[in-house]
Amino acid sequence: MPTAEQPQIYLGTVAIEPNRWGMAQPGGGATIKLSDWIPAIAEAGFDGIELWERHYHDADAAERARLATAAVPIRVFNTYASWDEPEPDFRDLAAKTAADLGAFGVKFNVGNDPEQQAAYVDRLAAFVERLPADAAALCECHHGISIAEDPAVAAAIFDAVGSPRVQAMVHTHEDPDHLRARFDAYGDRITHVHVNFLDFESGGAPVLAEACDRLAGQITLLRSLGFAGSWTIEFVHGLMTEGDQPQLLVEQAIADLAVLREVLA
Repeated sequence: MPTAEQPQIYLGTVAIEPNRWGMAQPGGGATIKLSDWIPAIAEAGFDGIELWERHYHDADAAERARLATAAVPIRVFNTYASWDEPEPDFRDLAAKTAADLGAFGVKFNVGNDPEQQAAYVDRLAAFVERLPADAAALCECHHGISIAEDPAVAAAIFDAVGSPRVQAMVHTHEDPDHLRARFDAYGDRITHVHVNFLDFESGGAPVLAEACDRLAGQITLLRSLGFAGSWTIEFVHGLMTEGDQPQLLVEQAIADLAVLREVLA
């Protein structure tokens, strides 16, 4: 993943998709044409896009071409390809899409079956080999859906694959002790952060300006642990509310970008 003196900040397009979890329409497909929002994203000053896979795979050829040449480059491709499936078709498709888009990274999660850990290692090793030579496989190590939520298990998987292009990401809402455990286990591989304080119990995500103290504390902690990578605004205030509409979500993401830049400065 690229680093720079000024931290790179991307917009996760899942943030502006009302049907991100299939809550607006059955099937979980994309309901927006992402290229309609590229001008606003570019004008706001985002350094790149983390592309939700269905904004590409559900699109027609013309829309895919627009995304491949967008004014804001695709930096991370966000895939939900299964690591439990023995056949590599969807994983191969994710690798090909990353190459077609020139992405620096592909966000993924291994499965949640401890008995398949060795299989996940083999599938991840094969996946890395199919990625472009300058692209990383970014393990989200997601709580509840991946055995890699356990830092020791994640480290064992990464070490078994062996490639330095197997990297990882963390989230700003994670418990500080868990963040420390992840950095202790594989901190040299952590190159990306998802910025969100999503809380399903409270009904969504806060306006980032109202979570400034918490954001600043997490950034201070991450930097003290050696983090110097890139950031994606993953979820914004408005999701799961009446404000779960593309225009309002984009406006909130732009407001959050200004807050994140200020706190990172």
